[in-house]
Amino acid sequence: MSNFSLSEFKQLPIVMTSMSRWDGDFSSASWSLAKTFSRNQVIIYVDYPFTLLDFIRERKKPSLKARIPALLYGKNCLTPLTEYHTNLYALTPPLMLPINWLPPGKLYRTLAGWNNRRLSKSIQKGLRKLKFRDFIFFNSFNPLYLSSLPKGFSPKAFVYQSRDNIRALEPYLRKHGAYLEIQAVKNAHLSLATSRLLQTDLEHLSGEKVAYFPNAADFNLFKSAFENEIPLPEELKKLPKPIIGYTGNICHRIDYELVKGICERNPEKSLVMVGPRNHWGHTKLDLDELPNLYFTGPKKIEQLPSYLAHFDVLILPFLCNEVTKSIYPLKINEYLASGKPIVATPFSEDIQSFFPLIRLERDAKSFSQAITEELESDTPEKGTQRYQEASKNTWEGRVSLFWKLINQTFSL
Repeated sequence: MSNFSLSEFKQLPIVMTSMSRWDGDFSSASWSLAKTFSRNQVIIYVDYPFTLLDFIRERKKPSLKARIPALLYGKNCLTPLTEYHTNLYALTPPLMLPINWLPPGKLYRTLAGWNNRRLSKSIQKGLRKLKFRDFIFFNSFNPLYLSSLPKGFSPKAFVYQSRDNIRALEPYLRKHGAYLEIQAVKNAHLSLATSRLLQTDLEHLSGEKVAYFPNAADFNLFKSAFENEIPLPEELKKLPKPIIGYTGNICHRIDYELVKGICERNPEKSLVMVGPRNHWGHTKLDLDELPNLYFTGPKKIEQLPSYLAHFDVLILPFLCNEVTKSIYPLKINEYLASGKPIVATPFSEDIQSFFPLIRLERDAKSFSQAITEELESDTPEKGTQRYQEASKNTWEGRVSLFWKLINQTFSL
């Protein structure tokens, strides 16, 4: 164990890896946490690595073109993100070998080791450029890389965070990710889980202690939807009111039959979904045929409060299944900060803990009835209660919890 004091730990840079890129289509917990940490110390946020196959598939995208010097030649790997904070940097590693198609075994382990050494050397190069040697390594739910640390890559603290039940996700991730995550938990000095069920599952599977570290919200950003008069976004100007709103990835978690039922039972209302459309392959429904369902496309996190401010009721229409029962959704505290009424399915123990501040219903009939009742019974006092609940679940609070857990782990 390290003989660092807590104050010395707080002076170290944090290197954070995840499955999200800083300039991705939707907000992520890892990126929000990185921005919060950067207010007090240097953060190197590592891009989810591009493989050779990704490079071929995405070579025409502007986001990839901008990274070509780093991906191909190892140049300009470290990008200062001064628009967020002077302490925040993005690191683009070189291209990796696409190996996920391989079965578990010696060949996979050999090539994964090569990828991990390549990634770790890129990180160390970035650290040297900033004149750092010691660091904290925070793997925020990317067990496909650096679940075991190569020789010579020796952080003062190795933290692993699980944010989803990888054992229930799509086959691509769980093929190697399921067992590599357990490896990461066993290797880390400190392991975190964002939901109670994840915490229990990982402790059982790994035999190690895992701390509860729930998601939060950028309260200072999202409270503007409650406190301020914000201009109406252009996409909402001509829509019939009231507006039922959803923000986030439109993906495998959504109950599309429920979405259809909500639309059909509320023909006079508009249902607006703000986020990237990744539903193809997860539903046979043609969502574009629903006349009162509208899509805005992805928005930067900084734009989301302007939509929440003008939605009348917010929904979390998630499926109730193995994937969602271990989710503490990032957006619940963003929703609450806006003060708007919320209706969700009771998909996890964590979401159920917000009752009675939010309504919990399973089927289209009761869900739609709850929407109507919440609209009719909403008051400024209820809005304030929701807002106040969100104020307890901030990323600043989670950073304080992180240091408390580091303190406990290293018995400082």
